[in-house]
Amino acid sequence: MNHYTRQTLLQKIKDTHSEDSWNEFVEIYRPYIYHVIKTFGVKTDEIEDFVQNTLIICWKKLPGFNYEPDKGRFRYWLSRIAQYSVNNHIRKFNRRAELDEEIIIPTSLSPEIEEISDKEWKVFISKMAWDNIKDNLSEIARLSFSALMDGESMDSISERLAIPKNTISVNKKRISPKMFKEIQRLQRELG
Repeated sequence: MNHYTRQTLLQKIKDTHSEDSWNEFVEIYRPYIYHVIKTFGVKTDEIEDFVQNTLIICWKKLPGFNYEPDKGRFRYWLSRIAQYSVNNHIRKFNRRAELDEEIIIPTSLSPEIEEISDKEWKVFISKMAWDNIKDNLSEIARLSFSALMDGESMDSISERLAIPKNTISVNKKRISPKMFKEIQRLQRELG
């Protein structure tokens, strides 16, 4: 997958409605949208419908969307669309009238939505960073670091994987900077 900056990717979608660019957009942001919608308490069997609806709204709105970083983060715009999608369904409003209105990046979100958005973004970016670096690690390094990220103690990991605690510590010291660097790269590219 090519990693365009978010602005470049958004511009390609706006200018050409390029299928490849749209597919890349979906690959990058679909998991984030899924997790945001899940935090709104949507039933598991309905989440995918809301994700699809949110992506459809994005597809329609992106050609007229002007990203202005000083007015808000792009992920807030995505969270807002997801929130509209869920709220419109729950309140049974006339969807067409409300969705046809311009969705503006808010200068601020309600504290609850902003907290959800930021928390899910951190989880999303961390998972994506891990997925990007884990294939270049040995199996023991991957298993021990993954267990540490899941909150397992060094004693437990050492016993379960039959490796010395020192090996776990060394793996952590080697992988942590790679993880941090990849998270920073993704933050720059995706916002």
